[in-house]
Amino acid sequence: METLKRDRSPLGGALALLVSGILAGILAAAAAFPLAGLFGLAAENGIQSFESLPTELTKSALPQTSYVYASDGETLITSFYEENRREVTLDEVSPLMIDALLAAEDSKFYEHNGVDWAGIIRAAVANQGGDSQGASTLTMQFVRNTLIYSASTIDDVIEASEDTYDRKLREARFAMAIEDSMSKEEILEGYLNVIYLGNQAYGVHSGSYTYFDKGPGELELWEAATLASLPKFPSYADGLLDGEGDDTEIIDRRDWVLDRMASLDYITQAEADEAKEQPLGLNPRPVRSECVDVAIADWGFFCDYFKDWWSKQEAFGETPRDRISLLKRGGFQIVTSLDPDLQAKAMDAIHDKIDDDDPRALGAVTITPGTGHIRSMAVNRVYSLDLTHNGPRTDGRDDIESSYPNTTIPLLSGNEQSSGFPAGSTFKMFTMLAALEAGYPLKTTLPSPYQYTTMYLTSGNDPSACGGYVGNASDNVKHWCPSNDGAYASGAPLNMWGMFGKSSNTAFAQLQQMVGTSKAVEMAERLGVTFYPGSGVDQNRDRLDKYGVFTLGMGDTTTPLDMAEAYATVAAGGLHCEPMPVLQINGGDGSDWSAAAEPKCDQAIDKNVAYAAVSAAHCPVYDSADRTQCVGGTAREADDFGRPIMGKTGTADSDRSYWFIASTPNATTATFVGDPDNSSHDNLARNFHDQVRQTGVKVLKAAVKDLDKADWPAPKDKVVNGENLVSIPSVKCMDPDSARSKVANAGFEVSIAPGKFDSDCKEGEAATTSMTGSAPKGSPIWILISNGSDYKDEDEEDEDEDGESPPPDRD
Repeated sequence: METLKRDRSPLGGALALLVSGILAGILAAAAAFPLAGLFGLAAENGIQSFESLPTELTKSALPQTSYVYASDGETLITSFYEENRREVTLDEVSPLMIDALLAAEDSKFYEHNGVDWAGIIRAAVANQGGDSQGASTLTMQFVRNTLIYSASTIDDVIEASEDTYDRKLREARFAMAIEDSMSKEEILEGYLNVIYLGNQAYGVHSGSYTYFDKGPGELELWEAATLASLPKFPSYADGLLDGEGDDTEIIDRRDWVLDRMASLDYITQAEADEAKEQPLGLNPRPVRSECVDVAIADWGFFCDYFKDWWSKQEAFGETPRDRISLLKRGGFQIVTSLDPDLQAKAMDAIHDKIDDDDPRALGAVTITPGTGHIRSMAVNRVYSLDLTHNGPRTDGRDDIESSYPNTTIPLLSGNEQSSGFPAGSTFKMFTMLAALEAGYPLKTTLPSPYQYTTMYLTSGNDPSACGGYVGNASDNVKHWCPSNDGAYASGAPLNMWGMFGKSSNTAFAQLQQMVGTSKAVEMAERLGVTFYPGSGVDQNRDRLDKYGVFTLGMGDTTTPLDMAEAYATVAAGGLHCEPMPVLQINGGDGSDWSAAAEPKCDQAIDKNVAYAAVSAAHCPVYDSADRTQCVGGTAREADDFGRPIMGKTGTADSDRSYWFIASTPNATTATFVGDPDNSSHDNLARNFHDQVRQTGVKVLKAAVKDLDKADWPAPKDKVVNGENLVSIPSVKCMDPDSARSKVANAGFEVSIAPGKFDSDCKEGEAATTSMTGSAPKGSPIWILISNGSDYKDEDEEDEDEDGESPPPDRD
């Protein structure tokens, strides 16, 4: 290929410079503005001297690899870089590829000096008529893409790509200057290496492998034409590599390129027609994920979360794509919060209980209260794209692979496709916090019968439904009547220490009625819980206060990261911190990115409310801390933990999952077992509760081993005993209407509770109130009606006093 010769005489060069400068201003303006304003712009800009070429064009700055380290700053986790780019020489590229690009982008490349004057005028005239035409030469595209590709900030990218007159004028000037300093072959080679071809493929080398898994010297005619279709329209390939999307546009564009090549006599029309008969024939090279190549396989889930976190930080760019691009090009030195020693111990604790090749996922996430730093993300799975030998799914589906032992699904952090696992009673924390915030103190006492008839309604087919139909029987609606898990939590009324320690379903259903489900949901969201589309909360957004099962975690899934985040907020005295995977970020050019690594925290709840919740949360883990009134627990494994601890267990409906969340003031661990492939897997966690608790305790002990022993302040009296409370009058064995009037006159909102309750009052009389003792003025109070189960008339009482038994029933 012969190099274009130029007049290199000083006078000729100066004259060409002057003429070119004038024409550049005029003609670049023509492409960007109406003809009416052309000459004014020419007068202003046309005779300006050429700008000096940026170093990016004279010495292209290649992207730098970013290195990601563990919390010790030395252990390499992985690296991020522009993997889909390798420079090639013209000799390595098929002549068909070069001809196809020239036909599609700049057939007069060997005739112009960087700017196609005739093309600009033609485009300007067409644009005046309403058409949209471009006039960028291959040289101008090389300038634009090199400046974009070498940009170190989003502002530089915008400046190099925005559709403005200034950008086009600057581009034209640079193009002419490059033509004066580089040969056509050098420009063409640079263009072939820098052009973007969609799907993160930069240059013809990566484009060839991305779409056809072959080098650019091996391309067939129709393949070369396909790649030549993409510089102007990279979005035409969106989704195609995944077997999705519409290939109509890219095929139409390919066929246009082939006809264009024939019209320029690069090929014959017969060759073009034969090539157009070929299918698109994509054969993509497997996509490589940086997190699959982590130094240790179980670090992949943390790496995946780190990458997702980076993509959401506005400090790194305007869009997620910009941010990931910067990560791959910026040469960052990133120290993450992953503690490799704790991660290893967490994996050992998990593998002591279960293998990777098991449909049950046993996992634990540990974060630091007060900063949100994620110290470990462990689960019995291998982070891998290879699903070839995965086991069968438990839901019977064979159209999609299971998640064990290999997966890249974010099981621990979740997304809209993987929303976590049924939450169980861990959600009772949010109801209790909402009640404490509303002014109900820890001493608030509620009945804890085996079963309780709530005001919430449910389907008559619900196993938890009870009583008669509400409204028409054809509507099949009854009251929701939760029950406790056996007699352990049933019997005497419980205060918040007792109801949280014993995990009373019936008491918490009442507490939720008092404060409103919407307040409990809002509390959960404030503390970091995400409710994805399809969740119970999402489906009941417009009627949350009628959504009863929330507090028992029966209608919603959650992730261990969300639950660790929420409970860590309580442990930190109400200071909520977003999960943070980094400790330090340094730019490759020495720039300071410390602001991006700062914890993002806010005081989500009053510290006195948080410390009151901590006091109650001592009870499930048998920590008899100062001023607690615990009467039971559910996690005996934590009894000898050796330092102050709080926590909560949670069993999902039908044992579909099981949770144990535990925390000290400086470490929070959320441990779970569930089925990632089947959230309706009944009895999955049965006979595995002990293993979950034992794993959680072992991981948390490892997390605090080298940390200072810390404690929480005792809760203030106002959240223990309350302030400005009103006494609730006794209504035992009163007429229901009289009882309602008596309580209402004391300043409460009163209703008759549905259903009837065990009592020694006559059937139909008031047995008691839903809450006893005292409560904030205006609180909702329900009058519970006796079923007469323990009622005895005077004769029976006399006989009992005489030591005589009542006569046996007779037929």
